[in-house]
Amino acid sequence: MTKTEHTRVIWWLELVLKLGMLTVGFLQVSSLTFGKPIISIVLWPTLGLGGILLLYRLWHWKEYAVSANIWILVLFCISYAVSSIANLQYGWYSNLRTWVWMVFLMFLLYCYRAKEPNEYERSQYRIVTYFYLICGAILTISSFYFLLIGYEKTFFVESGPVYYIGFKWGRLYGAYWDPNIGALLCCVSILLSLGLLRKEQPIWLRVLLWINMVLELLYIAFSDSRAGHLCIGVGLAVYVWLYLWPRRKKWIAVLAAVATAAVMWFAVEGIQQAYNLVRITENIVMEHDRPGIPEDSRGDLPWEGGPPEGHLPEEELIGREEDYTEDISNRRFDIWKSALEIFQQSPILGIGHENVLAYVEQNLPNSYLITNDHMKFSSMHNIFFDILVGQGAVGVILFIAAGILFAIRIIKGWPRIRSRAHGGSTMYIAQFAILAILVVAGCVMTEIVYVSSPMSSMFWLSLGRLVKQASEPVEEGESQHAESFERIGSRV
Repeated sequence: MTKTEHTRVIWWLELVLKLGMLTVGFLQVSSLTFGKPIISIVLWPTLGLGGILLLYRLWHWKEYAVSANIWILVLFCISYAVSSIANLQYGWYSNLRTWVWMVFLMFLLYCYRAKEPNEYERSQYRIVTYFYLICGAILTISSFYFLLIGYEKTFFVESGPVYYIGFKWGRLYGAYWDPNIGALLCCVSILLSLGLLRKEQPIWLRVLLWINMVLELLYIAFSDSRAGHLCIGVGLAVYVWLYLWPRRKKWIAVLAAVATAAVMWFAVEGIQQAYNLVRITENIVMEHDRPGIPEDSRGDLPWEGGPPEGHLPEEELIGREEDYTEDISNRRFDIWKSALEIFQQSPILGIGHENVLAYVEQNLPNSYLITNDHMKFSSMHNIFFDILVGQGAVGVILFIAAGILFAIRIIKGWPRIRSRAHGGSTMYIAQFAILAILVVAGCVMTEIVYVSSPMSSMFWLSLGRLVKQASEPVEEGESQHAESFERIGSRV
């Protein structure tokens, strides 16, 4: 096998792995497949292929050791392993499973090879992007289909909270078991769609991308996810700012970014209010058209102990204001307080990410995590507190250090990243915006590490692409096509 053929085989294996990891993520976030055997059918081949590629990279470790900050990621994974081993009495299998997936994210999706052609990863990323958009669109369209036909379902899993399909409790779950996850997935889809938009693309493709962005924005509004609401504003503001910064005066770029965030905020609010108005109006019309009521009395229906005319149960309208009346954080403040209580018990190494409930039940029986009236919380709904609990101060220090080093690398290397923009592509801006919104989402959700969501996969893929381009000097003629890989990516 020639070197070119060998490289091509590895390229295909890596692409299959990335698509496999994304598929597992989409199956995990959908209420239609969550907890179903189909996940295992995809998961185990993906794990097997990932194991083979990990061994390959270990064999050629010198080529991949050039990946920026790889050693701090190694230390972070070692920290996770040490914390898990130190707390084996609370469980091991779930910790091992989470550790393996985290290793895949960091060392198969993020890491890159020395002097690898830029088109090698660009063509992969392009295919992965289209795959992500198609899967996300299917879930979003399914969600609105359930809404239109009025399909709702409540179901239970062996351990964990109650899950819903359709419209429930003032928000659209749709095909997602958690509307917050669905909304964040849609935010990433919108940014990827923007990154793909280019004037030279076929009109039909640009139309489809715009339709997809509209659908994803509608889901963000209907999900009533405050995290999604915030992230779409931040993501688009960052995108507009970075796009205009080299093209317009700096103050115009900043002003446009702020205006974009404001417009998105009011757009989401407007969609919600418009839907609620339509539903209330529709209900009034139905009441007026009910048979058996005299014409002159239909304007003042004689409810006795019932709702007034046009009234709809609050769960049929978008909005959850009652959830925030007493606690604007929707239980998060109490959860974070519990995280600090656990940290005080084991401040250095933590207790292992997947050991929360077992540890709390044995050592902190009065913890809010298990005594509240809603459910048993095993997640801290904040990546910082998740790491603080799972890996202690060691893990938090390594994670923050890695974040700072990556940020410095990308910011200092931004001119290099821009110079490598292919054919006027703005995908590099979309990638940076994706990193930004997932960091923001990590303040109120568990993302980036510990999870198998499609968004975490896109985070590490985007991080790898940006860091590689920021780290390597631009060589003359680099922007020209590399036939072998660019031709494959352009077919999709």
